Amino acid sequence: MERFVPKWQGQDWPAGGARALHVYAVPDLAAHPELAELVGESHKAMAAFPIIPMTSTLHCTVEMVADTTSDRITPAERSTLAEALHRHLAGTGPIRVTVGSPVATRAGAYLDCHPDDELVALRRRVRDAISETRGPGALLHDGGRPHLTLGYAFDTASSDALQTELRRISPSHAPLGIGGVELLDVLWHPRPGPDGRPAWELSWEPVATVPLRGQRPAG
Repeated sequence: MERFVPKWQGQDWPAGGARALHVYAVPDLAAHPELAELVGESHKAMAAFPIIPMTSTLHCTVEMVADTTSDRITPAERSTLAEALHRHLAGTGPIRVTVGSPVATRAGAYLDCHPDDELVALRRRVRDAISETRGPGALLHDGGRPHLTLGYAFDTASSDALQTELRRISPSHAPLGIGGVELLDVLWHPRPGPDGRPAWELSWEPVATVPLRGQRPAG
């Protein structure tokens, strides 16, 4: 495990912090008690490691708008993007996945989401909406396999040791229903970590909510 630094247009995030529009699926832990318990137990397992846990900012990244920082995107342009997201996701219904097991990574820890075919299809439709309104140059991010990030590392440590602790958690899986996505103005900025060295902190401001109300496929 090594210190996490977010990426912007293929480079390290600006040192003083910056904002960018993102589309996230944000789980409602109050409506998913099994997931809340899994996240809580995972955070306990991470407590001895140099990781800032994600609590109120737990999310699954769908896509980032990467052509420019959000301070350069006007209210009218934000509305246009939100309208495009509504159109492109109009036929998408609620998504159900299983979350877990917890996995130690180079940057911290996360929970895999599976099966991931519907989430991958959701990402594709979101990317279509972003490309339509911002151009293909706004799509510079590869989110990899869909997941919920549990926390980001602010120093080096043994990922093997963390994985050993995470494997003790049982049950290690939980159901999650995704009934919408959020268009958010996301801020990454450094702040002093528990040991005084800088750690990256995430916060956001809401821009638009896009519900998933289409019909789920039969079967």
